[in-house]
Amino acid sequence: MNRRVPELALVTGVFLAVSLGGFALWATRDVSRSLLAAVVLLYPFALYAVRYDDDPTTVLPPRAVGAAGALAAAAVVADTLVRATDAPLAAALRGLFFGLVVALPPVAYAARYGARAAPGRARAVLAGSALGGGGLVFAGAVAGSVFGPAAGLLVALAGALYAHEHGVRTDRTTKLAGVAAGLLLAAVALVAGLSAAESPLAYVLAAVALVLAPGTYYALTVETSAF
Repeated sequence: MNRRVPELALVTGVFLAVSLGGFALWATRDVSRSLLAAVVLLYPFALYAVRYDDDPTTVLPPRAVGAAGALAAAAVVADTLVRATDAPLAAALRGLFFGLVVALPPVAYAARYGARAAPGRARAVLAGSALGGGGLVFAGAVAGSVFGPAAGLLVALAGALYAHEHGVRTDRTTKLAGVAAGLLLAAVALVAGLSAAESPLAYVLAAVALVLAPGTYYALTVETSAF
């Protein structure tokens, strides 16, 4: 009986997600909110199933799960852009943030249980996520959108953890240098926010993201790198 608990949890999560998400879509015709409501129900059950199943890949093929997450995220982004009534950049940042919320758990599962990436590819992901995350933080500050810094934080941290999972290691000194650089850039963002006539909150959140990304990465990986 205990062996079947993970599968039963997954089936329960899928049933609840489809039921609530389908009803929300029928009632509101809002794809983004319906999908978000569905994944909020589904992901905790899926996490339980993955955590306690000896081999979750027999039920959840990593590549298929990652592809499903990416497709669902694309639907969220597209629906957000179609329904947007604000500036295109602000709408894109909002849609991207919610798309990342949908996509990252299944993509993280695919990265953890799927095929190992070559070191060169993992380093490219690390560099690209750092640049992309920084660009999103900057775009959010310029557009006055709080979703830009939040999306940038998710992108940078996800890319760094992906690289770490696939063998890219940085020493403690390099991690601390990253934390120091984040603090310096956060100070610059705060000064810019104080002088901004509009949306100083976006600059404050940009500063928070610039501190949290390298700080969280350091906290999650420093003990592993010490051995």
